[in-house]
Amino acid sequence: MSGEDMRSLVVAMDARLVVYRRGMGTFIYNLLFSMAELSHEFSLLLYVDDPQAARFVPRDSRFSVVVLAPKLYPVWEQISLPLAVARDGVDVLHCPANTAPLRLPSRVKLVLTIHDVMYLLPGSVLPASPSLYQRLGRQYRRCVVPPAARRAAAVITDSQHSGRDIETHLGLPMDKVRVIYGAANAACGEISEASLLSSVRMRYGLDRPFLLALAAVDPRKNTGRIIEAYSRFRQKEIGKYQLVLVGLTPSGQVPFRKLAQALGVADEVIMAGFVSEEDLVALYNAAEMLVYPSLYEGFGLPVLEAMACGTPVITSPTGSLPEVAADAALMVNPLDVDEIAGAMQHLASDAVQRQDLIAKGHAQVKKFSWRQAAIETLKVYESVLR
Repeated sequence: MSGEDMRSLVVAMDARLVVYRRGMGTFIYNLLFSMAELSHEFSLLLYVDDPQAARFVPRDSRFSVVVLAPKLYPVWEQISLPLAVARDGVDVLHCPANTAPLRLPSRVKLVLTIHDVMYLLPGSVLPASPSLYQRLGRQYRRCVVPPAARRAAAVITDSQHSGRDIETHLGLPMDKVRVIYGAANAACGEISEASLLSSVRMRYGLDRPFLLALAAVDPRKNTGRIIEAYSRFRQKEIGKYQLVLVGLTPSGQVPFRKLAQALGVADEVIMAGFVSEEDLVALYNAAEMLVYPSLYEGFGLPVLEAMACGTPVITSPTGSLPEVAADAALMVNPLDVDEIAGAMQHLASDAVQRQDLIAKGHAQVKKFSWRQAAIETLKVYESVLR
């Protein structure tokens, strides 16, 4: 297709989540800014539900932000977005956050990014979340994703593991699925200014070396077992280390505070809540290790983010994590609390192993590139228009 043809086409993206600097929001943010650095003929309409989103997208003449109401997610996606797509004469719509409108004009080529299909897994594999919001979200995805995936001209996913899951649970042929890896958040890297690390320690009451974990009420993040493992690790390292849990809402903290109190470690477990991107990067840098024994991940960006910050990682050989971490992390059985505690002890006491993992982590991070992800995504747009 010629450059003149490309300039006449309208490509759009559901960019609602770009305002949230974690998970899929981080994915969309880095993808957009990497696209902005490339020379290409596409102009993108970025559909959002918040006027503030314009602050989080590239200042580039090829990007236009269109705010759609209402903010209620299912209504926005299933009614407001299809109407806008029809009104604006969109040729390609990229929905990068698992779900998409069920009805679109027949001329529109849908590109759907499915990060994982954990909502289709049985409870014996992945327990249901205690959060009503998350349970409703999973039910919505169970209803929407299968027909949207069948309607899509192309499906993108983050890992070979997720690709196999999509083939198994959605019945899509693998030639319809394109694996495009993400990368560490571009903001992540080693911090040399000691004052920045001191200030983040002071802000969160960290007066000792600490272990960092990204927590959630979702059982797959394994927060309860992390606290139990820490309590056993602490028996050998009394008073030497703190545990910092990032990402829990005040209500989400309640059951884990009770668990920490029951285990006698409440004073050493710091519930940091949601933190800014700058603080998270500083916490990665200051931490002795990232403890990330997830039960299931479609990709697992925190593993690469910690590695980019020079922090050794404990993770698990589940989901896509072996693809992301390779031999640059210490792998543990995420269901075995003693094994997680043993890995904490090992990294705390073995300086040689720490340095080896740090070096391997730096090398592993370089295998993943947002620039390459942007190049490959633009190629998908081109391919569905042929």
